[in-house]
Amino acid sequence: MQLNKYLFFTTTLISMILISTFAHFKNSKRLVEKIVINFEPQDPRFLSATLVNKLLIQNKGALPWKAKDSLVLNMLETLIEENPYVLNAEVFHFQQGVLSVNIEEKNAVVRVQGTEQYYLDDKGNQFPVSNNHTPKVPVFLGVLEQEQKDDLLSLIDQINKDSFLRGELASIYYRSNSFFIGLISYGFEVEIGQIRHINQKLSKLKVFCAYQDNHKLKKNYTLINLKFKNQVVGS
Repeated sequence: MQLNKYLFFTTTLISMILISTFAHFKNSKRLVEKIVINFEPQDPRFLSATLVNKLLIQNKGALPWKAKDSLVLNMLETLIEENPYVLNAEVFHFQQGVLSVNIEEKNAVVRVQGTEQYYLDDKGNQFPVSNNHTPKVPVFLGVLEQEQKDDLLSLIDQINKDSFLRGELASIYYRSNSFFIGLISYGFEVEIGQIRHINQKLSKLKVFCAYQDNHKLKKNYTLINLKFKNQVVGS
């Protein structure tokens, strides 16, 4: 009885291994006949499924491709991620000859407009201006020095956390060791100074904007300075 159980178990295990091996062998011989491009977490902006398909076909040749086991998925992911607008790419197989590609594009938070024009995402990655899509982001005017980049991204991040200021921010520039910002609905520029105590400075700016919206000021200010503690200085 014990011998019969052992033989049954062994036969079943060998059968499962053989079936799995055969299925894997059969599936590995399938040709890649279709590429499915998915953009996450939203629809494509800078790229398109057509452009990605062309990129893959230019490098791998026309479909159908050889057996799927001959495709090196990491190499395809690296190829796609070399595109300046791609943050991350994942390539994997479906059965029945389908290759699936998931792509996450970079998300612009600011456009630098100086001697060069380019975008930065929230991680500081630089990528070129595109004819396919123009994101609605603030413009940094002038040459952005490397040592200013982190502070610029911190400033934008803090402003974007506030729905009012996020909707108002139009432009940023740096002069004489200070950040300056321009707002959409107001005729004055705002001198931020350095990023220290940025939350308090932005709170003072919101209070000043609210006061101006609700009171008729005698003077039209062209510059609001937030650098001084507990003060808003207008000129």
